[in-house]
Amino acid sequence: MRIFHDNRYTQHWPLLVAILIGVILRVALWGNLPRLGLISDEAEYLAAADWLAHGRGFAWHTGYLWTRAPLYPLFLAAHIALFGRDLAVIFVSQTVLSLLNVGLVYALARRLGATPLVAGGAAFLSAIALPLAMYPQFLLSETLFISLLLIAFSFLADPQRRQHVFIGGLFLGLATLTRGLLLGFLPLAALWIGWRAGGNRRERFIVALLPLLAAGILIGPWALYASRTYGGLIVIDTTGAYNLALGGRTAYDGGRSDAPTRNFTLALLDPSLDDATRATLIAGSCLAQTGDPRLSTALAKPITAITQAERQQLLSAEGWCLIRAKPAAFVVKTLIELVDLFQINFSGDERLAEGFALGRLPRWYTLAMLLLDDTLYIITLPLAVLGWAVVRRTNTGGQLLDLIGLWLLYNLAAAPLLFAINRFRTPLLPFLCILAAFAWAALPQWRQWFISRHAQLYAVLAIVLWLVAATPYAYLEPRLPDAPSRWASYFGPYPSAIVAAQIAWQRRPQYEAVTRLEAAVAHDDLAAWTQALTDPMVPTYARAVAEPLLAARLGQPERGLELLDRRQPLYPWQAAVIRGELLRQMGDLAGARQWLGLTLVDDWNPTGWAWRWLHPPRLPGDRIDLADDNDLGYIDGFYLGEYDPVLGATVRWASETSRLRFPAAATGQSRQLCLRAAANWPLDLPLPTVQVMMGETQVGVFTPDRSLQEYCLPLPALPPGDEYVITLLSPGFVPDALDLVRRQGPQVGQVRILAFQLDWAEVR
Repeated sequence: MRIFHDNRYTQHWPLLVAILIGVILRVALWGNLPRLGLISDEAEYLAAADWLAHGRGFAWHTGYLWTRAPLYPLFLAAHIALFGRDLAVIFVSQTVLSLLNVGLVYALARRLGATPLVAGGAAFLSAIALPLAMYPQFLLSETLFISLLLIAFSFLADPQRRQHVFIGGLFLGLATLTRGLLLGFLPLAALWIGWRAGGNRRERFIVALLPLLAAGILIGPWALYASRTYGGLIVIDTTGAYNLALGGRTAYDGGRSDAPTRNFTLALLDPSLDDATRATLIAGSCLAQTGDPRLSTALAKPITAITQAERQQLLSAEGWCLIRAKPAAFVVKTLIELVDLFQINFSGDERLAEGFALGRLPRWYTLAMLLLDDTLYIITLPLAVLGWAVVRRTNTGGQLLDLIGLWLLYNLAAAPLLFAINRFRTPLLPFLCILAAFAWAALPQWRQWFISRHAQLYAVLAIVLWLVAATPYAYLEPRLPDAPSRWASYFGPYPSAIVAAQIAWQRRPQYEAVTRLEAAVAHDDLAAWTQALTDPMVPTYARAVAEPLLAARLGQPERGLELLDRRQPLYPWQAAVIRGELLRQMGDLAGARQWLGLTLVDDWNPTGWAWRWLHPPRLPGDRIDLADDNDLGYIDGFYLGEYDPVLGATVRWASETSRLRFPAAATGQSRQLCLRAAANWPLDLPLPTVQVMMGETQVGVFTPDRSLQEYCLPLPALPPGDEYVITLLSPGFVPDALDLVRRQGPQVGQVRILAFQLDWAEVR
């Protein structure tokens, strides 16, 4: 790392410029990403870290579909233990790491022989790459992993210095404890280091052992802990076994479906399942069809006696069984996954693009995705290949260039074997930025660089990879009119990045019109509501919601039913909720309950949507009975109702912030809020104190017991006919892993943070 200790600090001004630009971009993104909730593995990481922070070790993963490498949950847990469940603090730390990564990219480029200006170009590319700037605001391990990996490479760049090799091995060990995929790279890196080291065979052997020894010092204790905790040999985690089974199933079925592998695991995991259900879930598995005795033995045991290590063994056996059954299909699947790794998936989870076709994405974000993610990627990828040729020809990269190449090839070989998503490219981006900067600097002399046959082969490879990633040939794909393209990535018909971005851009005014309409509805401003519906930019799906509800607010719920029956473009659950609300406005509570209590409504649990769009009538007795099929519109921030055998009642769990609405309950005199609540919390946690708020004013607090009790608090007088809106604030806890596993449909991947249980609430 001497390059930062030269006596000429001024020569590193390109790095300072790159970091400044990186800071500006990250500040601009701060708090402005178009999130809808947790994505990908965020819920799992948050839940596991929360349990760690409360002193439960890695027990959360004993009940999950797989186990995880420990370092990132520990990283999150340290923040939670010190600052509480404040995600902003975590994002600050990760943002600092992402800026450190910009400096590390600069340092590695200099080690490869780059001038300060070229190294600054590499740092600039890594500073503006949107994935590297966005991921610090995700609860995902990529930012930490990239930091550890870049530091490791900085030390391993000089295998002649044993101390650096050992320190580099330590950081490789830490990176492996962040993402288990690196475990297979360790022996390859050690062999490379031994081969490139000087001295006789014995000295090379010693040097090759150093990174393995250093990494083993860190990995060994974790492997012992994990093996003891999870009931068998586990070196890092069990995600590899699950992904092997998933990849084998994808090849066997000829298409991607998570359900069979998930069902196989649930049959070995969920203690609430009876034997018949377990047998049904596992019936289609390869091990069941071949009568494998290992599966029969596991099914004969109580589920609580099956360890994560046993599940790992069975999932691995299932994966290999599927691969042996159709080896050619697995090869084809792997090649398809390899192509997918290079191509752009505009609607991938980590891009936060859900609802782009409705115009949900701000235009600045759509433009940033297209330019700083997709366009930058298809430019950087071929340039990186050419940059490799440039550095190879100048012979300045030496050992570090070989190590980078080994890392890139390892990922290209390993990722498609299981499954490939765009997120898997992220740890490769810093190295692509470095190599691309060399190519960009060499472009003025391109005729000189590519005279040799080898350089020409690299140029051909660059063109091939660009064609795979950019897909200009997708315009030639034979397809039906308006059918989506199967070839498109960047260029081409929908769902290419260019066309998807155009759709997102063009639909934005419609979404803004919906936002204005929704604001008018939320404020129950009938004039603004009516005016908003005259806007021609309001799409039909929003009109289908707002027009029947406006008719009800104008005292014409029958007219609302007529509008609803015109085959409106609504989700079935939306149509059911609106119909239930209209019947409620007509005084038909029994009919309303039939519609509001449908399973398709429960699957969505649309308390937030109903709070924003519905203005329900006054409650009989000003009482909300939760989970009685008539509470939508009166509550917000509550999870789906469920029967609690300990309490002997059907209740709803509240989140950390929840709300109650009592329409027209004010009489001009002081009243009382009474609630029947409980907090059936884990025994190792203190019971929460719930703050009861009206606006910014606290009207009281209560501490619910582990059994249902009634709590009453005074409410101030409001003008007659006004509504009481109560906000309930409480700390919450994260339940066990099975609670997350059981979240399906729209709730999948969303961790529940449970505050207290509410049976009913009323204003007296």
